Amino acid sequence: MTLSYLEQALEYRDNYEAKVAEAANYIKPFLQDKPEFGLTLGSGLGNLSNLVENQKVIRYSEIPNFPLTTIPGHEGNLIIGSISQVPIIVLKGRKHYYEVADLPFNNGILQVIFPIHVLAELGIPNYFSTNAAGGLNYNLKVGDFLLIQSHINLLPNPLLGKYHNFRRVDNKQRISRFQPMNSTYDPKLTEILEEAAYINKNKAFIGVYIGVTGPSYETEAECIAFRDSLGADAVGMSTTGENIVAKNRGMKIVSLSLITNVISINGTNATSHEEVKSVLENLETNNKIALTIKDFFRLYKEGWY
Repeated sequence: MTLSYLEQALEYRDNYEAKVAEAANYIKPFLQDKPEFGLTLGSGLGNLSNLVENQKVIRYSEIPNFPLTTIPGHEGNLIIGSISQVPIIVLKGRKHYYEVADLPFNNGILQVIFPIHVLAELGIPNYFSTNAAGGLNYNLKVGDFLLIQSHINLLPNPLLGKYHNFRRVDNKQRISRFQPMNSTYDPKLTEILEEAAYINKNKAFIGVYIGVTGPSYETEAECIAFRDSLGADAVGMSTTGENIVAKNRGMKIVSLSLITNVISINGTNATSHEEVKSVLENLETNNKIALTIKDFFRLYKEGWY
């Protein structure tokens, strides 16, 4: 019997834990070593997957229940391997909330954070998220890094709705209904990332990222409010929901934003998707991010953590 649209939505919501478990169980046989990190590659950063050694590639479409990517620059591959001898799973492409915001019963945000639940279900203790972002802070320039110290989430909170029966990766207790968000971003992992950026002579600022729904870019008034009233240093359309779930599942989190456009003092955000893509496709930019991430994992492997 074919389910109606609303029946399918209810079925997805009510059987969410089982769908996550099914996806994780599909991936498990491909793992030779237990991954220590999950790494999501943000918009246009897919070339960083070339860092992964001994790659095993699984298309998202092969994994049961896994959300498919629809935005250019998000290829939709899960890659198993290692970087600097650290076992890792790379998510090459993410689902954004604006792609699925019209789904009923909170299913849109549940799709967005589905891959993070799968990483946690596999017992992965650390989550590294990357994204492209607009620079609000006057000191940020195109090509700079923002290492996220804290965030402001203006997306729907992914913990809204049904209380799921997931377990934490760190102590196997059931996840908290009321998740504290202090110290979301692990200070030691952030310190390692800062050192890796310094080694490669990249300008890295530590600051606040604000996650918004998009897909429209921000007005002058919004940019001024985000920067001057809320204290945000960069703005983007992803990441915060993923990191809330990673924190809720007991993972340690580190996040890097690549600044692809600078928002002027008067709040003008005169950018376009094509401009952002041109920055992301720049070979020099790709190389400096790649070297920084490679050195991050090298330092982690050498015992900096």
